[in-house]
Amino acid sequence: MIQSNKGEASDAERMNPLAMTIEEAAHVARLSRSTIYLALRDGSLTARKVGRRTIIRVEDLRQFLAALPAFESQRVDGDV
Repeated sequence: MIQSNKGEASDAERMNPLAMTIEEAAHVARLSRSTIYLALRDGSLTARKVGRRTIIRVEDLRQFLAALPAFESQRVDGDV
């Protein structure tokens, strides 16, 4: 992590993080924490451990979202 003299993350890192917490991943993906935990449990999303902390790489979250099935509308008879 690139840090300024005061020990804070640089502007570039704040705007383009390499990894995030489960809560942050849920927020940016507009999903619930439960959905993130379910994806971790079933193996469709990968996380890393740093001590007791669980982080999700941005790349892994993007791959998870890209692998989700596309929405297909189902027309009801009479709909146009």
